[in-house]
Amino acid sequence: MIISSTDGLMGSYRLSINSPMHWTLVLIALLGLLISCRLIYLSFKGANSHSIQKIVALNFRKKLHLSLLFLVNIIAFICVLLFVLPFETKVQKSSSLNVLLTQGFKKVAGSDDFNIIGLDNSQIEQYLTSAERIWLLSEQENLIEKEALQQWLAENYQDKVVVINSVQELTDFWTMSRVKQSNDFGEHYNVPSLVWVFGDGLTKAQWQHLGTIKRQVSLLKANVPAVDDPSVNNLQAINSIPLNGVEFIFFASKVITGVSNLHWSKQLTLGQALTVTGQLQQPIEDNVKFELSLVNNNRVLDSITLSGNAAFSLTTTSKVSGLFSYQLVLRELPKNRASKKVVLEISEDIAFSVVIGNQPSVLIKQSAPSFETRRLKQWLSQAGSQVHVISQISKREWAQQKVNTVNNSFISNAVTERDSNNHQQKVTEQGHYLNEELLDNYDLLILDSRMFLALEDNEIEALYHAIINGLGLLINADSTLLSLADISHDKRKKLLSLFQIMPADESLHQIMAYWPEKPSLDISQTITPQSASIAINAKLGQSIVESGIGQSLVAKQSLGLGNVAITALNHTYQWSSQINSAFYSHYWQHLILQISRSERDSRWLVPSPSVLARVNKHQDICLISTVENVYVAEMQLTAYPLSNGRKCSRFLADDEGWHSFQALNDKQAVLAEQVQYFYSEEDFSAEQQAIKYHDSKGYATEKRDENITLSHTESLNSPDAYRAVNKFSVWLMMFISLALLWIERKWRAE
Repeated sequence: MIISSTDGLMGSYRLSINSPMHWTLVLIALLGLLISCRLIYLSFKGANSHSIQKIVALNFRKKLHLSLLFLVNIIAFICVLLFVLPFETKVQKSSSLNVLLTQGFKKVAGSDDFNIIGLDNSQIEQYLTSAERIWLLSEQENLIEKEALQQWLAENYQDKVVVINSVQELTDFWTMSRVKQSNDFGEHYNVPSLVWVFGDGLTKAQWQHLGTIKRQVSLLKANVPAVDDPSVNNLQAINSIPLNGVEFIFFASKVITGVSNLHWSKQLTLGQALTVTGQLQQPIEDNVKFELSLVNNNRVLDSITLSGNAAFSLTTTSKVSGLFSYQLVLRELPKNRASKKVVLEISEDIAFSVVIGNQPSVLIKQSAPSFETRRLKQWLSQAGSQVHVISQISKREWAQQKVNTVNNSFISNAVTERDSNNHQQKVTEQGHYLNEELLDNYDLLILDSRMFLALEDNEIEALYHAIINGLGLLINADSTLLSLADISHDKRKKLLSLFQIMPADESLHQIMAYWPEKPSLDISQTITPQSASIAINAKLGQSIVESGIGQSLVAKQSLGLGNVAITALNHTYQWSSQINSAFYSHYWQHLILQISRSERDSRWLVPSPSVLARVNKHQDICLISTVENVYVAEMQLTAYPLSNGRKCSRFLADDEGWHSFQALNDKQAVLAEQVQYFYSEEDFSAEQQAIKYHDSKGYATEKRDENITLSHTESLNSPDAYRAVNKFSVWLMMFISLALLWIERKWRAE
């Protein structure tokens, strides 16, 4: 038998009488109470019989005295029982359940059903009913849908719903760091042990903020002052926070049709190809065919047909510099080809800038003219780069060509060497020999194998020091490099020893080249496989172009401030005639970016191709500059830790569109300029959903079956737990009551 009593002010208590010994103690105490009360009554009755004449005058006082003795006796009896019997108080459950409704939680258009995968309306309403608190994260979204959802929640769960504008507000409620609440009201904002997240989920930054709550609670516990005002109950709220953290279960909303995992360069140099890659996103059950097009001024630049969740790559090249905003148009293809009705069409802006910038200057020295060099020179000249080609025509004749030099002249001459020392001096002045002064004017030097081996000792010395100081060297290698026995110069041998060069086997006879972000080819486009005459091992360096089975085709090794690279692909000029020029352009852009000298002037770092800058979201803006004092309007640059010359700041855009950044020195001279496009919060909704899906599945438990939630619900609905009461106060009351009875007895005896 369990006797329970509940007091709204004192909490819930339980007195257990569940054994024969307990019943024996109760009977003994009850018998003692009856005997003691009877003895007290008889003693008062006997005292009154000796003074019958005063009975009327003493009647009221004696009755009051007798009543007080009975009361103290009963209190002593109760205290004895509470002291010897199991007396417990209910433990308030620290486990509680909250629901967090994120962006994307809504009703399906034209239906009363919610858009949560695998859940019907009755299940969702059951979860909302079971929740102690419902948090509605009100981010930027369709105002009509948001108002309808708020109205529905207010009608059905008015006493549970709290609208918040950020995750920061949620943690502020939980930690009570900004909200002062009364004792009763504060209990509703304790940190729950379980949170169900419905909708698209949260971003990585939002999840990381939720993950810091444990650390915040520890700091609060160490710094919360004592508060006498009972209306301020911060300490109680903080102590109720479970230190083992909060468990989150993610209920994903249905997939939005659109494009996701987008990737494109936000800033291009003139002549560089724009390549937009990504993935089609649509519900698995739909499997509709779409046409995806890259459009500029209603002119389709590139297009592809997609279905399922296929990846895509669209490429084009801008022939002029400036700011551009192309459209990425996703159009559903009708099942009936004769139908002209547009079922679904989504358009997103692809903003990028094309700058002339500091194009790399390239010096080419070759043992004989080649188609490879001719095509490369043509491509570099179209991109605005300075090109200087030195070609050996015969044993004593050299030809020089300069393109995009300072005076924009094109020079082609042939010089015949004679034994005359004076004429030899003239040839040297025209740049036949490599020297430090010549090499310092270029960012990249390209040599073929025979020319590399034919360089004179003083040229090798100048080349080696130029690489140490930042020059990039690319060697078009062939089998002539296989024998190092004939190489006598230490610096030449040291350059080649950076790589392991071996004869090519059969696996290198028909190869396809692969490099990061390589443009994909259309089904109708094919390129001829190439053959490599040598095999390359990068040793401690980096393989920047590989074959389909991972063999290195272009390897790079750092040396001082510069880079040395060796390539086994010597016929890439064929690509430009077999397919569009964007493929060839992308390959050489990749090589030059990896190998050539880093820019020595101040420059802004190019935005990440996979990040979309948005309004009302902080964006990292970084500058590389050796200038100590740099000034930028609306920002304050600070030195980046452990980085030489890197200075960064965070920019918050208020409106959509292009934003310009200028870095100025002390004399207000412009060091570097850059423009970035900031998108609105509604743009690329499918991309935003995909990012939140990915981050939420990484930080929270994804809901996959009913067992997950049922086990948690059962734990929350488990029987109440009790713990023993501290009986010191009971013992004190028992001692006082018995002492009063003893004192009263002594007083009457006297």
